[in-house]
Amino acid sequence: MRRNDSNVKSLFRRPSPYQQVFVGETGGVRFLRFGDSGAGWQGAMKVSRPELLYFPYQQAFSFYTAWNPTIRRFLSLGVGTGTAISHVHRRHPQAEIVGVEWDPMVLQVAEEYFQLPTDSRVSLFEADARTYIMKIQDHFDLIYVDVYFQEETPKVLYSPLYLHTLSELLEPGGVLAINAILATKGPLSYPFVHLCTDLETLIGPTYSITLGAIPQITHNVMIFAQRLPSTLRTMSEIRNRSWREIHTHQENYMWSTRLMPFFIKKSGKKV
Repeated sequence: MRRNDSNVKSLFRRPSPYQQVFVGETGGVRFLRFGDSGAGWQGAMKVSRPELLYFPYQQAFSFYTAWNPTIRRFLSLGVGTGTAISHVHRRHPQAEIVGVEWDPMVLQVAEEYFQLPTDSRVSLFEADARTYIMKIQDHFDLIYVDVYFQEETPKVLYSPLYLHTLSELLEPGGVLAINAILATKGPLSYPFVHLCTDLETLIGPTYSITLGAIPQITHNVMIFAQRLPSTLRTMSEIRNRSWREIHTHQENYMWSTRLMPFFIKKSGKKV
C-alpha cells in the first residue's frame, strides 16, 4: 500500500545489503517500507493495539483456521513486520514457529519496532526462502509465503518444482497460504489462474480472497491450498468458520473484516 511521507515520524532508516529499510509512524500506525517514499508499505502495526490485523491481507491470512484450526508447527517464508508470526504465536500458544527472512536488517527492525516474538517457540533464520525449503525435512500444519523483492514475489516460488516442495513440507490436511499480487480477472489474470490450477493439482483444494477493488489490475489476493487428504468443506462451512474466527477473536479485527468471508471463492481448475 502506497502512502506519502507527510506527517510521518522517521524511526529507522538505513541501507541493508539488499534494500533501503525504513520504519515510520503516522497517526498511531507504525509501518515498514523498502525504498523511497513512493514505495508501498510492507506491513504495519497499530501501536496502541498490536494484536489488531491492520491490513486486509493480514486479516485474510488469519482465515486459515477455516481449513485447519489446530496449528502445531508454522513456517513463515518472509518475515517483514512479523505480523503473521505474532498472530500465530498468540492464537496458538503451543505452536512451534519458524521464520525465514533473507535480510537480517528486517529481522532486526521486526523485533525492535514491531514486537516480533523471539521466545523458545520461535526459530528465526537469515536465509533465502528458495534454497531454505529445498534443504529442510520438517513438516508443518501451516506454511505462509509472503516473500517480496522490489514489490514482487520471485516467480520461481510459484513454479511447479517449488510448489511440489512446499506440498511435501505440509502435513496431510496442512494449509499453504500465499499473499500474492496478481490480477484475478480479465486479460492479465493468466498468472493467477495458472497458479491456482497448479496448486489444485500439486497440493489440493484451492481457494482465494480477492482484496482489491478492481480485479482486472494487480492487487493483493490471499490464496489457500489444503494438502490432501483433506476434509472437503462447502463454501457455507468455510465462510461460517471464518465468521466464527472473527467473532471469537474480535480484538484482532476491524468491523469491516466481517464482510471479508463473502469474498472467499473456490479457485483452481474450475477458475
